[in-house]
Amino acid sequence: MHHLLNILAAGGGADPDSTKALQVFGATALVVAFGLLATTKRAYRWQRIPAVGALMSGGWVAIVIGALLGPHALHVIDGDVLLHVRPLLMLGLGWIGVIVGMQGQAELLKRVPMVLWRWTLIDAVLSVLLTGAIAAIVMSLWLPPQNRTAVWMLGSVLALAACMVGWAPETRSIRVAHTPRATRLAVLVQSGAGLSAMMAIALFGLTFGLTGRDEAGQMQFYVGRAAVEILIAAVVAILLGFGGRFMLRRADRSRPDMLAVFIGLVAISAGVAADLWFSVLLGSMLVGMVVANLAGPRLRDFERFILGAEHAVALMFFLLAGVLLDPAIGSWGTILVMALLAVRLVVKPLALTKSVAAYADELPLQSALYAAPVRQSPVAIAIAVGLVLAEVSIFNRRLLTIIVLVGLLSELLPFLLSLALRRQVREKISPAGGGA
Repeated sequence: MHHLLNILAAGGGADPDSTKALQVFGATALVVAFGLLATTKRAYRWQRIPAVGALMSGGWVAIVIGALLGPHALHVIDGDVLLHVRPLLMLGLGWIGVIVGMQGQAELLKRVPMVLWRWTLIDAVLSVLLTGAIAAIVMSLWLPPQNRTAVWMLGSVLALAACMVGWAPETRSIRVAHTPRATRLAVLVQSGAGLSAMMAIALFGLTFGLTGRDEAGQMQFYVGRAAVEILIAAVVAILLGFGGRFMLRRADRSRPDMLAVFIGLVAISAGVAADLWFSVLLGSMLVGMVVANLAGPRLRDFERFILGAEHAVALMFFLLAGVLLDPAIGSWGTILVMALLAVRLVVKPLALTKSVAAYADELPLQSALYAAPVRQSPVAIAIAVGLVLAEVSIFNRRLLTIIVLVGLLSELLPFLLSLALRRQVREKISPAGGGA
């Protein structure tokens, strides 16, 4: 597309600014069109297929399409154009942050069973420790000497660790028998995914505030600044929460008014975060938490309205994430992908089985759902994109590629495991292994 726009602009005698404006408009229109097409009835029919549904819900189809349209494949969308639609990416991050934060209702958190708190904490601690150790070793060998500083590596290592916390909430693609025990385990997986997403964003937000560049361009620790940023984010969240409560009362059940209120909350929280240089994801998540606890009786209508548009916005964001990829990760990047995938394959099921051991009588003895936490949380992509936006560098884009590859591979493995288990069950039921 950008080649075609260049030709048209050159033929019309347009100046470089007009050409760039056309490219930005074309890229934005293409992204929006994809998001709308992905929500048509035909697209939803395709998503009824388990494998397609899993790939679509995780955003992997959109990411692959974005990578194909990006500068390293068909070059339909120029990677530099995304710098001109940075507000769109910020809006996407803010949207995700608010939705995650709205799961933090005090009443819901009080009802979380202790087994779920224990599971999410064990998973987070193990994931951060193992990921941090592996990433530090690989990056010390991968990065050039001038970038092997403690400050530089800490930000990247902790960002990767935040991406490894938690798992995907979707369980429909992992087809299992709908028994009370299996349903109970599926609810644990879905609920734990929400808690872990908040933990991951909090860890990334702290990392974002602790490190930064000084006036000379050198990476530095900013402990005092991080504390001030978190305080400012909390104050802004409270103010926006009260403002959102007031506006929701005025909006009543009007869908256009609720859309205006939500976009306003997202845009203001993302804009303040970007201007004051703290994490958009963390700031927006705090806004979502405050709104969820202050919105009152209108909250349910507000949540239903937001969830109705969530799919289209998420797909547009993942498409843009695909354009940002840099596939040239090299041998060290490949080693890091395999190591992180191994961590997910070993740590996630282990954390689940150890955490629920005391409740073994209430859960299935054998189920593909025990492999469900292997799948990477969609929030990991948002965190990786947030890292790229914090500092648009080739290395950060390669880290985004690593997270995408880990997520895609971890998405496919549980699905293949569920297929194998279903085949094993059919062979046991069929006489003589399938004969009459």
